[in-house]
Amino acid sequence: MKMRNMAALALLAVMLLTACGRAADAAVTTGEIVVPEMSSKDMLVNSLEYLLEEEIGEEAQTQEEKTQTDQPAKESDRTQEESEEQEKATVICYGKDMDSGLTEEVITAERITPDVLLSALARHNIVPLLDTKALSMEEREEDGRKFIYLDLSKSFREYLMTMSVEAECIIISSIVNTFTANYHADAMYITVEGETLVTSHASYTEALADYTPGEMMTYVTAAQGAE
Repeated sequence: MKMRNMAALALLAVMLLTACGRAADAAVTTGEIVVPEMSSKDMLVNSLEYLLEEEIGEEAQTQEEKTQTDQPAKESDRTQEESEEQEKATVICYGKDMDSGLTEEVITAERITPDVLLSALARHNIVPLLDTKALSMEEREEDGRKFIYLDLSKSFREYLMTMSVEAECIIISSIVNTFTANYHADAMYITVEGETLVTSHASYTEALADYTPGEMMTYVTAAQGAE
């Protein structure tokens, strides 16, 4: 657009300068009063002002359109960033004693995986810090309910074998609540190297729901009575 305007200005200037030599012929004589037409200089100035105003107007319109186009893009980027932050939020549930409920801690992670959850739980002594690994995890829909099947390495069972029944209930409750919360499941099965988790206090053959440590103690006591 700027190149076209400049070319138009140059052509107009040449035409008006050529017409300057004919200015005297263009005068209208009525008796002794001479009424000149608009001079070539005035025409050139007016034409230049018109073209400059048109160019400035076009630039302002282009800038306004660009601003309107950029605004939705910025809002979209902000919405995407907020969405990504929400997806990184991870809830870790852990207990400290039998008398109180579980404490919830919100952490951020690039993505939720079983080992990410176990590592976070290890910082609260729920599982061994270095040894416990998730060998596999499967999510299943059964009778309208969602279940998690988590298989852990044998170090987890060895860790539980050193615990009192109260500590074991806190540990199991913390793991179950953390996994069911993050995977939106109703209950879960915990196995060790593909076999039923058996400790000195209980055999965990059934699906475990999101019990508090006290409710887990009731479950373990009932299991012991059934043996």
